[in-house]
Amino acid sequence: MDQTESPVGSFLQNCASAWQYLTGLLTVLTFCGCTTNPPESASTSAQPNVVSQPAFSAPKPPIVPATDDATPASEMRFTPVADTRFPELFPRRGEEFGYATILESLGGGAAATDIDRDGLPDALIAGGGTFEGRRPVGRPVFVLRNRGNHFSDHTPAAGLQNIPLYHHGLAVADADNDGFPDLLVTGYGGVLYFRNQGDGTFADDTANSGIQCPTWCSSAAWADFNRDGCLDLYVAGYVDWSFENDPPCFAADGVTRDNCSPKLFNACPDFLFLSQADGTWRNQSAEWGVRTDGKALGVVAADIDRDGFIDVYVGNDVMMNFLYRNQEGRRFEDRSISSGAGVSSRGSPDASMGVDAADFDNDGRFDLWAANFEMESFALYRNQGSMMFRHVSDEAGIAAIGAHYVGWGTGFCDFDLDGDEDLAVCNGNVVRFPQHSPAKQRMLLLENIEHSWFREATAAAGPALLQQVNGRGLALLDWNMDGRMDMLTTPVESKASLLQNESTSVGRWLTLHLSGTSSPRHPIGCIAELRTDQRTLLRQLKGGGSYASTHQPALHFGIRPDEQPLELIITWPSGRRQTLSPGPLNAVQSVQEP
Repeated sequence: MDQTESPVGSFLQNCASAWQYLTGLLTVLTFCGCTTNPPESASTSAQPNVVSQPAFSAPKPPIVPATDDATPASEMRFTPVADTRFPELFPRRGEEFGYATILESLGGGAAATDIDRDGLPDALIAGGGTFEGRRPVGRPVFVLRNRGNHFSDHTPAAGLQNIPLYHHGLAVADADNDGFPDLLVTGYGGVLYFRNQGDGTFADDTANSGIQCPTWCSSAAWADFNRDGCLDLYVAGYVDWSFENDPPCFAADGVTRDNCSPKLFNACPDFLFLSQADGTWRNQSAEWGVRTDGKALGVVAADIDRDGFIDVYVGNDVMMNFLYRNQEGRRFEDRSISSGAGVSSRGSPDASMGVDAADFDNDGRFDLWAANFEMESFALYRNQGSMMFRHVSDEAGIAAIGAHYVGWGTGFCDFDLDGDEDLAVCNGNVVRFPQHSPAKQRMLLLENIEHSWFREATAAAGPALLQQVNGRGLALLDWNMDGRMDMLTTPVESKASLLQNESTSVGRWLTLHLSGTSSPRHPIGCIAELRTDQRTLLRQLKGGGSYASTHQPALHFGIRPDEQPLELIITWPSGRRQTLSPGPLNAVQSVQEP
C-alpha cells in the first residue's frame, strides 16, 4: 500500500535490468548477486495431466494494440440491482472513532456460494469491525439468501450475527467434504472457522479445527496441496500493528492524523495448515517452507504450471510477491525471485493487494495478475513456461489506464461471452488524505481483445462502475443464472453493491459445476479445456483470489456464435482425466469425477 522503493527494491531492480538484457540465460541471477534456486528436474509427475513446458521461452513479439477505429465498441454493461432486491448493507471499519490506524486501511471482502444447495449462489459480506475503547471488535458477517429474483437477509438465522473478530477475509469452500460450503473468516488477532450445518446455519468450530492465527491475517485460500483428497489451507499474514505499536502518522499538512504505511511495521507470518482428514488441520508452515516476511494481502491457489500439484501466488504489500511451486505434494519451492513474478518491470517490489491467475492470451499457460498501489503499474505476468514469467503490462495495454488507482478486489472473467477473459478491479485509497489520487475511486473494467491486449471499458459499461467509493472486496457470480457473470463489491463505509451484467453480446455460454470423488468434493485445482473448431479455452477452479473474497465456485466459458464446441476435457486434482461432450449451450452442466 506504499510505493516508495527500499534498498532491497534497488537491488532487485539491478537484477531485473540484467535479466532484460540477458533473456534466456538462467545464470542472470548469479550475475546480479542473487542466489538461484536449484534447477528443476527434467521429469515431472507421471500423472496423465502433465503438460511438458520448455525450460525457457523467448519473449513473444510486442503486442501492438489496435486503434479505436479498428476495434468495435465494447458491449459490456452493468447496472446495480435495486435495494428492493438486494438489501442495503454497509461494511464498517470504525473510522468515526478518529484513531486513523492502519487496521482501518484494509476493509473487507465478499463471497459467493450456494450455502443451502438450492442451485442459486448466495452472498456473504464481511461486516468489518469497530472499536470498544482501544479494543478492535467485530461486526456481523452478513448472509444473503438468493431467492431467485431477490436476496433476503439471513444473517441472524445463519448464526453469523455475533462475530467477535475485527475481520477482512471470507474464504469459502467445502472443507469437510460433506457437500456444503464452510467458512473461514480472517482478521485482526485470529481466524474463525465455521462449519456449514446443512440447514442454512453455521457452527463455530474454531477451537476444534486446529486452525490458528495469533497475529493479523488478511486473506486465505483453500486447496488440496498434498493430494490426499482433503482441502488444506493457506493463510496470509499482514503486519504487527497494535495500539501499543501505533506510531503517529500524519497527512501532508503534518498536523492531521492519517493511516500509517506498512513500512513502519514488521511482517506477520503466513501459515499452511494441512488437513488431517478428520475435520482438523495441522500447522505445517515450516515443513513446507512457507516464508514469514511477506506482509500479505492477497493469495490465490492454482496449478499454475499444470504439473498436477497446486501452487500458490501471494500478493505482498511493499514487499516482493511470493510464488511457491508445489514439489509433488511434499513442500513448496520458493520461486519468488527466479520466476520474475515477484517484482515490477523495474525490478522493485510493488504494493500488491488483489491477485488472480488465468490464461489471458490463450496459449495454454496460466498467467498471473496483481492489482497494485498508485504510481505503480498493475502487473500482468505472462507465463513463459517452467515457472518463468515476464511483466507485460505495457505491451498488453494495462499501463495505459494510468497510475492513479489503488487496486484491491479483482478477477478474470469473460463478461462479454466472447471466449477471452476480461478483468475487473475495485479501487480505493488506504489513507484519508492522499496526495496523488482521490480517497474514493471508481472501478476498472478492462476488456480482453482477442486474447491479446486490454482496453478500458469502464465508462462504456455504465455509470454504476464510475461511482466513487473506497473499494475493497470483489466476488464474481451469476446471481440470476442468465450466463452473464455479475459482480458483488464491498467498499468500506459505503453500501455493498450487486452489479448485474446486462452486456449485449450475442455469444453463448457454458457453466460447469464440479464435484470430486477421489479429489476433494470441492475440487479446487480442477482444469477444464473446452475445444471448439477454432480454439481451446482453458479455465481452472481456484482457491482464494481477488482480495479477501471468494468467487462463485464454477467454471464459466463464453463461446462466440461463429464457433462450434467439440469436446470438454476435465483434469481433476487427483490426476484423472475425463472427456465429455460439451452438452447443450446456454446451460449449467453438473459434472462428477468418474
